Amino acid sequence: MGRRLEARTVAAFDSTHEALEAERICRERGVAGRLIPTPTAIRADCGLAWAMPPEVRGDFEEAARHGFVVAGLYDLEL
Repeated sequence: MGRRLEARTVAAFDSTHEALEAERICRERGVAGRLIPTPTAIRADCGLAWAMPPEVRGDFEEAARHGFVVAGLYDLEL
């Protein structure tokens, strides 16, 4: 029996710096999620992505206004 897939919103970044800044700011602001290797379904210049529950997408977008740039947001089953 395999692992059960869950809906996740995944943020891709153009650089490792942006991904690490997103992690720092999200942790400071209490936005649920974590850095993961960028899924193969996403084309991105950075090998890191932020995976979060879909219900915190608005909180994540608000956090982004405070210091990091997102290359794209994707709804995936991970």
